[in-house]
Amino acid sequence: ASKRPENFIGMHYFSPVPAMPLLEIITTEATSKETTAAAVEVGLRQKKTVIVVKDGPGFYTTRVIGALMGEAFACIQEGTSPSDLDKFFVKFGWPVGGATLVDEVGIDVAYKVTKYFLEVFGERIAAGDPKVIEELVESGCLGRKSGKYIPLR
Repeated sequence: ASKRPENFIGMHYFSPVPAMPLLEIITTEATSKETTAAAVEVGLRQKKTVIVVKDGPGFYTTRVIGALMGEAFACIQEGTSPSDLDKFFVKFGWPVGGATLVDEVGIDVAYKVTKYFLEVFGERIAAGDPKVIEELVESGCLGRKSGKYIPLR
């Protein structure tokens, strides 16, 4: 526990930081307006698009992206090529495609988030077969950091 909870705040950057414009500022019930304003100002000076959210599982963006990534993996499991999936994401307005995003963040990270969300939210968040991600991780396919990517066939 913090001795000055009014000064406690989270700043969630997205990977790769130079390419991803979003910054998620996470507040608690005790975070002061002054602390929130200071964090927002830092983000704006960094030329980030800043959103302020309350603390909770996955904050805002990871909950949304987690559900979207689950559906993306389900599409791949159903036969959509990762390359086509990436094209759909970019056409929809995302800065990178879904398969590329998972490769950048880390397939192992996506797997940990999937397991955590299944524990917290139950089956309502499930999409596709999480064993597929588990098998990729067990085989050493972790994305960019391991040099083993989701094949963009």
